[in-house]
Amino acid sequence: MADEPTIARSTKFFRSDVGRKDWMEFVKGVAIMMVVLYHTMLFLRSIEYEGGGMGRAKIVLELFPMPAFLLISGMFHFRVVQWTFADTWKRRLSGYLYLYVLWSAIRFFFYLIVPNVRSADGAGASANDPLALLGILGWPISSYWFIYALFVFTLLTWLGRKLPAWVQLAVAGIISVLFSAGLVDTHNVGWDRMGEYLIFFIAGVLLSKPIGLAVHRAKLWHVIVLLVGFLAVSVTLAFLPIANRIPGVVLAGQVLALGFGFTAAVRLVTLRALTWVGYVGSRSLQIYLVHVFVIAGLVALVQEVPVLRVLPGRGFIVLFTVATLVVLISLLLSRVLGKSKWLFVSPIRTRPSKSRHRRGSQRSAAQPAKRPVALPAEPLEEHPDQQPRGSVSRRSS
Repeated sequence: MADEPTIARSTKFFRSDVGRKDWMEFVKGVAIMMVVLYHTMLFLRSIEYEGGGMGRAKIVLELFPMPAFLLISGMFHFRVVQWTFADTWKRRLSGYLYLYVLWSAIRFFFYLIVPNVRSADGAGASANDPLALLGILGWPISSYWFIYALFVFTLLTWLGRKLPAWVQLAVAGIISVLFSAGLVDTHNVGWDRMGEYLIFFIAGVLLSKPIGLAVHRAKLWHVIVLLVGFLAVSVTLAFLPIANRIPGVVLAGQVLALGFGFTAAVRLVTLRALTWVGYVGSRSLQIYLVHVFVIAGLVALVQEVPVLRVLPGRGFIVLFTVATLVVLISLLLSRVLGKSKWLFVSPIRTRPSKSRHRRGSQRSAAQPAKRPVALPAEPLEEHPDQQPRGSVSRRSS
């Protein structure tokens, strides 16, 4: 009886309904908010709105979000190596390609209609160039390169499925080091980012189970050590720019950031006060697709308000205020747009392969086969056999 009050107090602050994979939604929530913060910073700088330390913050913000997205995405693509190309195309590649082309076109028309908004999401003057839009498969021109990266990485994973794991990891690691240190430069943000982050997707595919076990088995002292290491590399990169050119330093910072972020998320996701982070993470696709347009609109308003340029500490105040509004507006906007499912999920429905059809034909006549449903082609897909909570394909929220 003496323990009951203690239990009551603990359940008031901690959740008891946390699943083994809920920490991934938490990571996705943190990562997408960091992406919004990063892009907000780029747009503010594009209108020559600078704040002390924003440049250094940009360096740190590059270490965690995209590596986290791609590592988790890879962890849920581990079965791709067991599929035929037809299955891989229908269940993954076609959906990614559909979303990439669709939203690149939407982005093009947005900047065509709103020419006074300067594009700072990687395209610059090509934002409303028809020729640039036609060449997006060979020359990614916007922040939607990430969806195209999922297409490219999934295809590479399938093509290299027969190679030993160590060969795939070694090649991906070398490529990532070369790109992250600036030793290889394609002069295209999309391809450069793909080269830098390839290792994380491949590692997710090949090491999904070891990574999951390590995250759950990590002790508190592991979290602290990873945090110290991450902070040390972050400070070095922020205040010693030449460190970015040393092969392996950026990759080490990214690995430490992921290690700390993942192990901390397992603990933080149990806090009731942070439940909203998982909610944001479950809608990371929708936020990712619409947030650039919201940022462009809000930054255009900031540009027209001179008083914001004389606020004390205006850089970070405006940055965090705009980023917060972007997340909230993006969530509301996605609820409205969610009624049109084709904006977030390919309308092309997959058909079962011959092997699956044969298995289905053996079912009892009293147990009718379920109609196949296309998985959402989102940056952070869940397990191939189950859909994520909050997925647009399950409900148009």
